[in-house]
Amino acid sequence: MSAACAAALVLFLGCETVSLAPADPPVLEDLGPTMVRAGNSEIWAVLDFRFAAGNIGNDWLIVDLAVTAADRRSARVNRDGVFIRTPNGTRIPLPSQEEYLSVHGQLQSALRRADVASSPMWAYFPTSRRQCDFQFFAGPGGKTYNHVEVNDRRACGERLVFRIPGGVQPGRWVVGIDLEESELRIPFDLT
Repeated sequence: MSAACAAALVLFLGCETVSLAPADPPVLEDLGPTMVRAGNSEIWAVLDFRFAAGNIGNDWLIVDLAVTAADRRSARVNRDGVFIRTPNGTRIPLPSQEEYLSVHGQLQSALRRADVASSPMWAYFPTSRRQCDFQFFAGPGGKTYNHVEVNDRRACGERLVFRIPGGVQPGRWVVGIDLEESELRIPFDLT
């Protein structure tokens, strides 16, 4: 049985078989060809990079990220603590809300295609965790926040976009999350 089918079965049956205990040293698990789960002493994250894998050469890297706190923990994810590291080692922060709004119209087609490519990331967290959004980005007139609080009853996610000078290239990429007490690095390969 594939991991996706097993996760769907767990959701259907309402079972809670996922444990997200604090992990030291950090853990990295492949959940499929374009999805990984990583965890450390503070948080666990699921990264879906399927859309990015199919869009090499684009000016914008688009990935889906969901985060929750480790069991019996809470954590704050600050917007300015989330970044991408390119294969050549360049650290690129999330664009500002103002920059996002300036290209919002241009990104709409890609974001709609990313909706089709996305996977059910929530299946890889315990079913007891309430879903929420980061709200780091919003369309015109929308409300944004500079941080999100997660705990062992709440899992938040968002589609992240990064402007990549020279376009998205094949190689090893890393989504980074800097926290108050630790950091989480989530490597993934685009080929």
